Amino acid sequence: MSMSPPDPLLALALAVVALALLDRLGLWMEARGWIYWRRRRARGSTLGSAFLELQKIFESGKAEHVLAAKHETAKESPDPIAGHLAKDHAEIDALGREARAALDRSLQAEAHHALDRIWMRLAVHIRAEHKALFPAVAEARPDLAGTLQTLREDHDFFMATLAALVNALKGTEPDWTAARSGFEAVQRRLAAHNALEEERVYSVADGLTEAQRRQLAGDISRELATLPTRYDEGPLSPPEP
Repeated sequence: MSMSPPDPLLALALAVVALALLDRLGLWMEARGWIYWRRRRARGSTLGSAFLELQKIFESGKAEHVLAAKHETAKESPDPIAGHLAKDHAEIDALGREARAALDRSLQAEAHHALDRIWMRLAVHIRAEHKALFPAVAEARPDLAGTLQTLREDHDFFMATLAALVNALKGTEPDWTAARSGFEAVQRRLAAHNALEEERVYSVADGLTEAQRRQLAGDISRELATLPTRYDEGPLSPPEP
């Protein structure tokens, strides 16, 4: 029995339906910022760009990872100043967890090294805020003078307490109870301090001019990048009190 050739009208209808579905998929993905489709200006062929994006996502067999990465990128702060300083907070918090674990296990060398690194990283972070961020915030928002003073007092507390802890752990028989208690006080106050900075101070940069933001972002980046050469080589001791 011979088969009749496919109906050209049916084939055309199926092609139209397929293109319509592809268009709906493209619009859905564009709405989530994953590809450029009809509503945004794209370079080159729109259809070709869409297929390239789909190929990247699905042919790798790791679509969930690509989508998660795009979602995380979308959640990041568009302000490089706030993003950079908040990232520094997170890295210092990670060092804090290392220090806490060493203190809980009474590992003197490890605890001393971890606390010394926290002291150093906080010193660099504080320097960036005092030299670059706080003056810009004070000029743009005089009403935040009290907040800035509170943050400076916190900074003094962090530096003095951490320096005392580091020096105490140089001894042959450290007081572990006092060391744990002192570091817990630092962690509690640091958590509230970081939240205050991220909620009330870092966002002030949004109100600056573009030139001011670029200058401030550059100044902060340079300060945060200026780490002592021995940071990754061994413990750094703060000055004796």
